[in-house]
Amino acid sequence: MPPDAAVASPPAGTGLTRDPTGPTSPGALRPILVTLALYAALTLALLPIAATRGPEIPAITPVFAAVVLVTELATSFLLFVQFREARSWSLLLLACAYLYASLMAGLHLLTFPGAILPGQPVIGTPASTAWAFLLWLVGYGALTLAAIITEHLAPGRGATPATTARAATTAALAVLAFVLAATATITGGITHMPALMDGPAWTPLNATINYASLAMITAGLALILASVGKRNALFRWLGLALAAMLAANLLSLAGGARYTLGWSLGRLSWLIAAGILFLFFMRQFARHQRALARARQTLEQRVADRTAELTQTLRQRDLLLREVHHRVKNNLQVVDSLMDMEARRIADPEAREAFARLRHRVLTLGLVHQQLVRAEDLETFSIAPFLNDLLANLATSLAAAERGIAITTTAEPIPVTLDLAIPIGLIVNELVSNVFKHSGARNLAVDVRRTGPATIRLTVADDGASPAPIPTLAADRRRAGAGSRIIAGLTRQLGGQIETTHEQGTRVRITMPLPEPT
Repeated sequence: MPPDAAVASPPAGTGLTRDPTGPTSPGALRPILVTLALYAALTLALLPIAATRGPEIPAITPVFAAVVLVTELATSFLLFVQFREARSWSLLLLACAYLYASLMAGLHLLTFPGAILPGQPVIGTPASTAWAFLLWLVGYGALTLAAIITEHLAPGRGATPATTARAATTAALAVLAFVLAATATITGGITHMPALMDGPAWTPLNATINYASLAMITAGLALILASVGKRNALFRWLGLALAAMLAANLLSLAGGARYTLGWSLGRLSWLIAAGILFLFFMRQFARHQRALARARQTLEQRVADRTAELTQTLRQRDLLLREVHHRVKNNLQVVDSLMDMEARRIADPEAREAFARLRHRVLTLGLVHQQLVRAEDLETFSIAPFLNDLLANLATSLAAAERGIAITTTAEPIPVTLDLAIPIGLIVNELVSNVFKHSGARNLAVDVRRTGPATIRLTVADDGASPAPIPTLAADRRRAGAGSRIIAGLTRQLGGQIETTHEQGTRVRITMPLPEPT
């Protein structure tokens, strides 16, 4: 089959058969015309030898009728589906034409002697076979011509969306009812039907109906070439089918009898005619699959490009966050150095001690940002190394070794964020500083562990004889020290609870919820 002009996306309501090149496209029919010319030349070349006796091909009639039945039934289904989309009356009439032709092929198979049962038809008589074949030809020609005229006079006009399904169902049932009525008439009432054969010759009625069907096919083909085929790809292919049908009838007429070259080649041409629109839809399906493949490739490429862009953006964001945390840590170190310089100029011991505790708090903030710089996701890190670094720095700053105080740390690798790590670090800093200042302890233990799926507990215990100030959530701010107020405030911020006991020293337990990672 010749390739058609490219078909782009159609406007709504016209389906996939409307050719976007429009009625002014001079090249839309060129492939069809070339194919028709070749087909006509081949047919004319075969006409002189059409009456030559050919080989008797076993089962040619049942195979011919069965192939036409299946092919045209499938084509009618595809045309009905196309009508549901395009809602064009011409498509509905064409779908009915192919449905009618497929059903009549089945009737031809049932009434032809020897096609199914040896030497006899399944239903009817040999006269029924002639009438079935004639009705098949004239009915298909009439419905096809009606579809072409409708497309010529009212292209694209059809049913509303609400009535499309009802129109398709009604049309299909009407065709079925007509075929059933025709079957009953030419089988049960064949004795009342006019004769179609007078010996070996046609009766005038037979000749009139045959030539009328050929005239309808010829008129439809001419109308397609003149106007309809210039704007509609499906009808251009229908023109090929009608040309093959016309050639089939001409070769059969020239052959005159069964198993002549004309009769056999006519059946072959009829099979070609039956399959042309089916090939059109297969071609459309293949085209749509290629379009979907191209769209999928384009989409996959866009997704890949977008993923690469997002990955690059995320990498840049990580670099930026890492740089921010690094600079915050450096800035806090600068602040700590400035505070150390100022503290050395202060003679008052209490003021120097206050500066030292403030430096410890700044140190805690700096260690948090240092852990974030090392974190893979720049958002969470394990609390264990953070507490180890914090307590090591506090031990150095508070001269734990010189004062004979041993600090031990036990911490589970619990992932924490900046919002949780800073309060915990400041609380640990204040509790440890209190122990060094007030208790006279020799051993200090810091423990952090999970107590449930969503809770953790911080424990700071010492063996000092003098208890450190007891922080409580209800502490009187006017009486409590700054450290106790900080501990109480941060615990409230975290939604935690403080428990303090004195058994061979002081033990402070703070239980708090563990936020779910975002």
